[in-house]
Amino acid sequence: MAIAFTQPTATQRAAQHAANRPILRRNGFELAAFDALLAPLVARWTRDDRELFWLAPKTPPPLTAPKVAAWAGTDGRPIFFYHDTQPEPIGYFELNPMVADFGHFWLGHCIVRPDLRNAGFGQVMISLGLELAFREQRAYRVSLVVFPENTSAIRCYDRVGFVHVGDQHRFFPTTGRQHRMLQMSINRGQYLAMPTLPSLRERRPITSRQ
Repeated sequence: MAIAFTQPTATQRAAQHAANRPILRRNGFELAAFDALLAPLVARWTRDDRELFWLAPKTPPPLTAPKVAAWAGTDGRPIFFYHDTQPEPIGYFELNPMVADFGHFWLGHCIVRPDLRNAGFGQVMISLGLELAFREQRAYRVSLVVFPENTSAIRCYDRVGFVHVGDQHRFFPTTGRQHRMLQMSINRGQYLAMPTLPSLRERRPITSRQ
């Protein structure tokens, strides 16, 4: 049966969250399994075509709920990021296993709600994703790629322990040309040596958005 993608109401968002058991919970923040019924929320989080390209270079604009729901494919693990004060997710990412490389995971499509960016929430989301990978999934390495122009994302990944390990050059039909991307990675030893990020609960309250 095809999913009917409509914008969920606040009541529906709260009900979906309540019904979705958390994967990982720390200090008021929570990771929970992606629910395709909430994909319309994520589809509103890219503010322009450049942001969409940095987030999902293979996805042509405009971003829609069916495109979001298709990102992870059949083998990926899409995840929502929540805060206790919000009935709806405030972030999204995928933690996907690398084919033919057991214990190596790929972090993809990382995005935080636009009005909550540049306040450290992305660092908390990725930090929880790394905890899930290294402590729950017994990963030995987590990797990602990012465009060098996306400096705010690079700062976020730097602060949670990722290091630049090489460059990739890829052709994307969405632009019709080749682009340079940075490959970043963190291994188990590097992760275990990182200090735990402090909770942001007292640092900045999250206000409800209508």
